[in-house]
Amino acid sequence: MKRRGFTLIELMVVIAIIIILAAIAIPNYLSMTARAKRSRVASDFAAIATALETYKTDWNQYPPASAAVPITTPTSTAYIELVGRNPSGGSLNPSVNTGTTPGGETAPISYISGTVLTSMVNPYNSTSVYQYTSATTTFWKLSAATGESGTGKGFLVRTSDTPTLADSPSS
Repeated sequence: MKRRGFTLIELMVVIAIIIILAAIAIPNYLSMTARAKRSRVASDFAAIATALETYKTDWNQYPPASAAVPITTPTSTAYIELVGRNPSGGSLNPSVNTGTTPGGETAPISYISGTVLTSMVNPYNSTSVYQYTSATTTFWKLSAATGESGTGKGFLVRTSDTPTLADSPSS
């Protein structure tokens, strides 16, 4: 007599193996996406930090922003100062980005491409943008909302004093 199919035991063993593999793979996938999002924010903040530090080297201060402003939005002062042009046709900050740098360059100077800056989207929430604060002209802070407000890790933050990301309950 010929056998034409699998026994119930064989099917149950195969299903059990599939369930075990899924139980191993799903948590690894979730932690991998969390690490990828954090790496994206770290990379974006590194590019912005380089532009901010180059700006400070030229003008002896950071772009002004007394309150948190979206740095990737073309209408923000920080964006205009770093890109070196005002998209609405207005002038740059007359108290900072005018004249010549100690290196002899004349304003306006582009420290980062506007295309690059506007393409920086918060991977945790596409409607949330990276925030920039420079209450004093000697210190800056970048923050990104993660949506984990109940965990004490509502934001990823990088400052001019720390070269790495830190979790923070507030921006």
